[in-house]
Amino acid sequence: MPQQRLGRVQWGPLQFGPGSQYSVTGVSGLDDLPDIRSDDMARPGQHGEYTGPDYTGARTVQMKLGLRGQSPDDLRALSLTLRNATQPQDEPAALQLLDQDILVWGKVRKRSIPYDAEYLWSIGDAAIEWYCADPYLYGLTERSASTAAYSPSSGRTYPLTHPRTYGSAGTTGRITAVNAGAAAAYPVLRIDGPVATPAIENVTAGGVLTLDATLQPGEYVLIDTRNRGVQFMGSSPRRSWVRAGSVWPQLQPGANEIAYRGSALAGAPGQSSLLTVTWRDTSL
Repeated sequence: MPQQRLGRVQWGPLQFGPGSQYSVTGVSGLDDLPDIRSDDMARPGQHGEYTGPDYTGARTVQMKLGLRGQSPDDLRALSLTLRNATQPQDEPAALQLLDQDILVWGKVRKRSIPYDAEYLWSIGDAAIEWYCADPYLYGLTERSASTAAYSPSSGRTYPLTHPRTYGSAGTTGRITAVNAGAAAAYPVLRIDGPVATPAIENVTAGGVLTLDATLQPGEYVLIDTRNRGVQFMGSSPRRSWVRAGSVWPQLQPGANEIAYRGSALAGAPGQSSLLTVTWRDTSL
């Protein structure tokens, strides 16, 4: 359960906080709202402004650390380990607050490990700043749910026999995805064939995403709704498959009902297409 006490923090191979030689003495920017990027404009000839939707900018997280060595050489080793773990990065990495159930994706932009002769024996201080171009706060647990494409029941077999036989009950093609955060989550969708013209609908929020594509058995496509990327077999871009007018699904806070439909392929009896939805609880 999330707690007010910060607890353990994981950055790459390093862990800060209880049980480590790096104590966390202060954090800022984590629960703060990032700067707002607004579309406000003045009302000509009137008091006030017209206001549009508000979007946030990047998030900056600053953390102060206390280094607690056993000797001057041990303190120096702690400083070098911290320095090596906070090098400039090409891509964001996960900063995990393990006891608060929070994950942010950041890049180290500033680092301070001052030398203080008065405390040279075993105690030192440091400060790290992470730039988070993605300002969202994510839950540590990656959630997932799957469903086969909708198919009707086969019904009764004619002519009637004794005992009477019925076809399969069919599948609903629906799942419920719960976003326990306070902001909309951007799920990753995986569609496994065989299927033609797969369609994913957020029944709760409205909107359908349809692909004008055919997937054979063993083929799949990954859809990243945040980046609006579509990759066949996880690597080949297929953005052109998205039908005009499609709505990229988001998971609003709370329960979201997702429906999956598609057309069966000839020659693939008994093989059902599968939709897998993956997401994290999301807040700002």
